[in-house]
Amino acid sequence: MKAGAAAVLESVRGEAIFLEEVRAEASINDLLAEVTVTQRYRNPEATNVEAVYTFPVPLDGVLLGFGVEIGDRRLAGVVVEKAEGERRYEEAITDGDAAVLLEQAEPGLYTASVGNLLPGEMATIHFRYGLLLRWNGDRVRFAMPTTIAPRYGDPASAGLAPHQAPEYALDAERAFSLRVTVRGLLKDARFNSPSHGVSVAPEADATLIALTGAPAMDRDFVLEARSSRPEAASALVARDLDGWVALASFRPEIPMAGDDQRRSVKIVVDCSGSMGGDSIAQARAALERILDDLRAGDLFEIIAFGSSQRALFGRETPVSETTVAQARRFVRALDADMGGTEIAAALEAAYAVRGASDLHRDLLLITDGEVWDDGSVVGRAKQSGHRFFTVGVGSAVAEAFVRGLAEATGGACEFVAPREDMAERVHRHFQRMYAPRARSAFVSWPAQALCRVPDAIGPVYGGDTVHLFAWLAERPEGRVSLEVTLADGRVVRHETEIHPFEGSPVEMPATDDASLPALTRLAAARRLAATGDGKAATVLAVRYQLMSEWTNYIVVHVRADTEKAEDLPKIIRVPQVLAAGWHGMGTVHAERSFALDACYDLAAPARAERADDLRSMRSRAYARPMRGVAAGAIGPTELVALLNAHAMSSSPSLNDLEVWGAPEAVLVALRDLVDQGVDEAMVVAAFLYLLAGLEAGNALDRQVRRRILKAYKTETPHQAVMDAVTYAFDAWRRQWATEANGF
Repeated sequence: MKAGAAAVLESVRGEAIFLEEVRAEASINDLLAEVTVTQRYRNPEATNVEAVYTFPVPLDGVLLGFGVEIGDRRLAGVVVEKAEGERRYEEAITDGDAAVLLEQAEPGLYTASVGNLLPGEMATIHFRYGLLLRWNGDRVRFAMPTTIAPRYGDPASAGLAPHQAPEYALDAERAFSLRVTVRGLLKDARFNSPSHGVSVAPEADATLIALTGAPAMDRDFVLEARSSRPEAASALVARDLDGWVALASFRPEIPMAGDDQRRSVKIVVDCSGSMGGDSIAQARAALERILDDLRAGDLFEIIAFGSSQRALFGRETPVSETTVAQARRFVRALDADMGGTEIAAALEAAYAVRGASDLHRDLLLITDGEVWDDGSVVGRAKQSGHRFFTVGVGSAVAEAFVRGLAEATGGACEFVAPREDMAERVHRHFQRMYAPRARSAFVSWPAQALCRVPDAIGPVYGGDTVHLFAWLAERPEGRVSLEVTLADGRVVRHETEIHPFEGSPVEMPATDDASLPALTRLAAARRLAATGDGKAATVLAVRYQLMSEWTNYIVVHVRADTEKAEDLPKIIRVPQVLAAGWHGMGTVHAERSFALDACYDLAAPARAERADDLRSMRSRAYARPMRGVAAGAIGPTELVALLNAHAMSSSPSLNDLEVWGAPEAVLVALRDLVDQGVDEAMVVAAFLYLLAGLEAGNALDRQVRRRILKAYKTETPHQAVMDAVTYAFDAWRRQWATEANGF
């Protein structure tokens, strides 16, 4: 193993820093943003390490490229099926090579594993993502998340593996820089950043924006562009692998007149501990404005929540001077002192609030969204019959949850960073609530669309952008139109000319993903999100080289034999920078297991054995009947838990397995192999390798799984040994499943 010396960058507490720097370059052209992020990792330890860092990207961000520099080598990542990516990564790590794996932890969160960095070695990761921006009235908001605020609950409930769960350090710090170049539609807009100090430098064909001072990664970067002439519609076309893809973006103007219906407005406000500081101050400001915007005849209720809930009235109550005054006193007394974020129970309490059954039911939720188990909450919200209008507050909002609730229920979402105008955002929500509802919306393309995403256009709100994709066999020429029919029969219509996407080859067909323009891959990502079939989604993601829940990016650097790491790497989880203002701390104002078909030569035995001995070994194993699972014996899930608990610092022996409660029948079969001359370490390695391949093996800690694979490679069991162990293992697994189910 190659050793080296390096200057060690340390935190305030003297801890080594593995992620030294993050740089970002963003380019905004009309409503398309492309962001390139560079992360520089260095190993200051005296041994090889694996640095694991979970980081956020915008929920709509589509990863378009991934590469790594290790020493003087520049390596491009490739998107492969998830299990294949994990297999390649683990093979590289246990072989002593360097590798980088990028995986989606959940929508909007990604985990980079930088494995087998040698002492003093540096690895630089580059990734690029694309993002479609939206008009919201007369402004466009570009946000780049930089940290993950602590969340309430168990990350495992959201599907995160142990190594993906974010860690936090009060003094975590790293250099951060960002530059934004704006061209096209927004070049002459008025720019403002409520999150960071910026310089704005207009040039002939672009506006350049850069961070000033000493920026920290403790808050999302937010850039707001305002224009007095927002574009009503635009359309682009680009080549696809086998045809054309078009994007139409509409910002419909829907008149407010004509809808005087009363509304039921339930207001739910997060008062959990994570809302302390900036967020609860924002929430109180939002509630004050909400009370200003309620109309006579509306019914309303306010519920504050944390570990429990506290309702203002206990029922929906008509708006009046008296009830609004009561509400103001309630609001001004709110603080972030109600414990944990039990949002599911709070929403159930809101659904159960009594009121008039004939009114449209809207729910306005103010929260930082910092919870892990949000899938069931969103599903229940869809069934509740309420439209959710969410306001995400704080310096690092959990976008997936806050937006997911709104989009799943036909509502809308606003994000408000500290120092943004809360009153304006809340007023926008009430404009949406009180606007006439669309009865139907339809887009007309100048050619036959083979596929559309979305298949059916959802809620349309005045001043909000709607992005619509279509796939066509022939290049569409002419105009595309959107027609929205309101509940009162009025029709709103917009149309626009279709233009070629800049840089798209319109004369020649695209032949592979490398030649596809960004627009085409953004469209494919939308199509991927709408695909319900996991197998079809995997094929689509690999074809267009898209990161997803079914795919990973993988890069492997095969080292020379003299450069390979000799030991398994020490796992270092890179901590998050704690979000500014979180929990009242400061203020902005100030996995699957490796595959069993691993590519190894199993034909040659690790130790010399005569062919007749091997044939005899296999036949005796098959001839021995397996006895039933003894009372108290453990199954695969329990054995996995024991391996994790013991951290498997060394390979267990058969005696260890016996002490832990492995079934006698399995132990007899494995000891018989040892009696026939097979090394015990080889037998145990084969057995644990099979265990890791089960579904229960998915719960193995990353380092435990890695040690199993390392032991398997070291021992390289002969095929006859594998056959014999497999026979005993499968019989145990089947009998355990049968007896555990009471059959």
